[in-house]
Amino acid sequence: MIVACVLRSGGHYDVEYVERLYRDVRWYTPAARFVCLSDVDVPCERIPLIHDWPGWWSKIELFRPGLFHGPVLYLDLDSLVVGDVTPLFRKRFTALADFYRPSSGIGSGVMAWEGDMSHLYHTFRETPDIWQNHCTSRECWGDQGFIALHQQADKFQQLLPDLVQSVKLRAPRAKARVLCFHGRPKPRDVNWRAPSGVYTVRSRA
Repeated sequence: MIVACVLRSGGHYDVEYVERLYRDVRWYTPAARFVCLSDVDVPCERIPLIHDWPGWWSKIELFRPGLFHGPVLYLDLDSLVVGDVTPLFRKRFTALADFYRPSSGIGSGVMAWEGDMSHLYHTFRETPDIWQNHCTSRECWGDQGFIALHQQADKFQQLLPDLVQSVKLRAPRAKARVLCFHGRPKPRDVNWRAPSGVYTVRSRA
């Protein structure tokens, strides 16, 4: 089992996010191998990024051929692991349903797969500028819009209700394994108390 994340330097996230995610995965799922694709040193096993694709587009490097062997679970750096993530590993490609439009599109903040997914990498690498310019609308947004165009996906919320939750839609429930902090607050801004399912925002003073 491999838990992977991606850190591209120069953006909103830094090594602190990797360290926290690594620590929490080791605590709740110690059997998992944890890796970070990054262009900077990180406090865990690092796989160097080989392209200069900006921001979230660096996530496409997760699908480089031969990179992983066995089941993979990808987590965005603004994810908070609050339980054993073993049930989230899937053989078929699985992603989030869009939290705001669950019947259309996917969210790439949590993804799982096993096997060769390199068609995504090869397709994007051929014309990265074209895809970056194309995936800028609500109907096809960013890396997740590109992935949805080229890969069918099962949805975590349909298969495993409440194991992956958004902190934006309602208060987290105790069944959660992963909380998604899309937008504000970020994981570093909260105190999480399990199993009650309660979090409080830390003072920024």
